[in-house]
Amino acid sequence: MAKRCLIVTYYFPPTGGGGVQRNVKLIKYLSRKNWKFTVVTSNGNDTNLSLDESLKSDLPEEVEVVKIANSDGKANSRFSALIKSTFLVRFISSFLFVPDRHKKWIKSAKKKIVEIIDSKKIDLILISSPPYSLVMLASELTREQSIPVVLDMRDPWTTNPYKIYPSSWHFKQDSKIETENIKQIKYGISAYKSLLGFYEESVEDFKTNNWQYIPNGYDEEDFKSLIPQKFEDNKFHIAFSGTFYSHINKPMFLLKGIAAVEKPLRDKICFHHIGDSAINLKKIARRYGLENNIIEWGYQDHNSCLNILAGMDALCFILDSSNKNSDKTIGGKVYEYLRLEKPILALTPLKGESATIINETNAGIVIKPTDHKQIAKTVTSMASSPEKNKSNKNITIFERSNLAKQYYEFFNQTLSENIK
Repeated sequence: MAKRCLIVTYYFPPTGGGGVQRNVKLIKYLSRKNWKFTVVTSNGNDTNLSLDESLKSDLPEEVEVVKIANSDGKANSRFSALIKSTFLVRFISSFLFVPDRHKKWIKSAKKKIVEIIDSKKIDLILISSPPYSLVMLASELTREQSIPVVLDMRDPWTTNPYKIYPSSWHFKQDSKIETENIKQIKYGISAYKSLLGFYEESVEDFKTNNWQYIPNGYDEEDFKSLIPQKFEDNKFHIAFSGTFYSHINKPMFLLKGIAAVEKPLRDKICFHHIGDSAINLKKIARRYGLENNIIEWGYQDHNSCLNILAGMDALCFILDSSNKNSDKTIGGKVYEYLRLEKPILALTPLKGESATIINETNAGIVIKPTDHKQIAKTVTSMASSPEKNKSNKNITIFERSNLAKQYYEFFNQTLSENIK
């Protein structure tokens, strides 16, 4: 007999991004295991994320999507569009709203969620965070509903290096909210091992045995029909896929490293950026005499992005080691980097979640993000022998269908425990 899961997530197609893919791929593969899905989400017009219509193709036709409007949607959308992804918009939002600006939406969504539970046979509720105010909703529903409520933490909360705190007061308030609500969660999933360790140490009576680590990953079916971008210029092409923010993962030391590569090899290096940006990449490149070495693609839908990445000689990602929490996160695109079997230049803290996955899979080299001399040395080696470094191992554990099996088993476990 089919089971029905009610997913509550603020971000869902046509909104794009790695967090959206986590839920889309879960629905795709669990639907093949006789699970049905109803999704409560936002109407999407008040996010500052780019759209990706291609993700809809992974959703079965029978998925029910209920969209809840945000009363502040239009104003927020106009504001976000002006200063998209910049430090300023994130700072202002963090200053005014703790934990985030979505509390009004949560209140509206909860009314609809209760209606759905009362009118349909819902077996399990999965709440996907961030936004972190959804953790508060998960805590409330855990106390109020008889069916299992599972919280899926796609990102860390107060240990998230991308999260901005305007003052120590904001951090303390957010930490208090996090601790109080995580303590109430009966069933949880985390995309990060370090987050579970943090909760074990900081949250009294944390229900460790009722939480599971399920990382992000790649979908093998996405790679069956790739058309790699062709570059017939005898150059070395290296790419970064994702958003460049103005306060955490700027590529200055990478570009400084490339600038230190000796000519004529330096002139053959092309650095590609695929994604949104809050910085002027060309301007920064000009500072290092690399304005002709930069290619900007802008935001691309998921399939187009993979095609571009498939044509690269190497791939890169950056986590600023000056932020004490950079060792506690992994860029979602990293898993697809692994599947593309290109050498990875990981500019991250030498110890942490990202470094561990790169080292354990033998997928590339980890360098301190500020070590431009070592970056220059490594890029020189990669550009001199681009055919090397195709020995990734142990990556099938990150395949989306295998990850969906872990969700399947965890869901069944929670359902069986709920009957007792």
